[in-house]
Amino acid sequence: MAIKTGLIGKPLKRSLSPRLFNIFSGLLDEKFSYTLKEVGPPGLGKAIEEIKKSGWRGFNVTLPLKERVSPFLAKAHKDAEGIGAVNAVLIRDGALEGFNTDAKALEYSLKEVKAGVRGVTCVIWGAGGAAKAAAWTLAARGAGEIRIYNRSYAKARALASYFSKQFPRVRFKAGNFFSPVPAKAAVFINATPLGMYKPLPPALKVPDLKTGLYCDFAYAPGGTPFLKDRPGKTITGLDLLIYQALASAALWSGRRLSAGEIVKLKNKARDACLDI
Repeated sequence: MAIKTGLIGKPLKRSLSPRLFNIFSGLLDEKFSYTLKEVGPPGLGKAIEEIKKSGWRGFNVTLPLKERVSPFLAKAHKDAEGIGAVNAVLIRDGALEGFNTDAKALEYSLKEVKAGVRGVTCVIWGAGGAAKAAAWTLAARGAGEIRIYNRSYAKARALASYFSKQFPRVRFKAGNFFSPVPAKAAVFINATPLGMYKPLPPALKVPDLKTGLYCDFAYAPGGTPFLKDRPGKTITGLDLLIYQALASAALWSGRRLSAGEIVKLKNKARDACLDI
């Protein structure tokens, strides 16, 4: 019998998740039924009740619900609680448990490209769920300074303050999208949808880190403008998407995957998505 899962959020029309879980059905010897359920904040409670009645094992959460699903959880696991955002839910005996597999995805990706962040300066564009996962992961891995730049300076400042309390040894600073990027920055992460649906605004410039790491949570056919012609190491939105989906699949199926298995499965899934 197929494991019933899906994705909630809005909009979902460009989601690659159903395709990925179809691929995982072959790679993991587990059949997944993955449904897209487009819903915004006003309909969240009703949607969750419908999901529970339909026998889903769990579901992924995307914009704009990652920070709004917490009140419906019976339990938030350590990563989701610390990050303050949930992107994967396990339904166990009718109760919802929240996880954050975005953080796992970034952790796996950093290990794969052999990018150490201990003591370095990192810059993150965004202040939503993906930005929270990125900031938490970098801080947990010992980053020296994390700058959070967002369209709304107030949101960036609030997020910097939130994580400063969890990680007092890490320097957190806030700014807007046009704030200067320090020359010492070694990691630059785009945790916004910028570049996913249309080109980056002309006024928004991505700095040249020379030998640094660029990471983009957005993905688009042919790649994103954020990563185009970047020197140094890169982590693509497709890599992150596959890694977080694999972590979700393992959660719902109860499978324990070694680090080596996860990388091999990610590469096989990526090969099956070469047209993206």
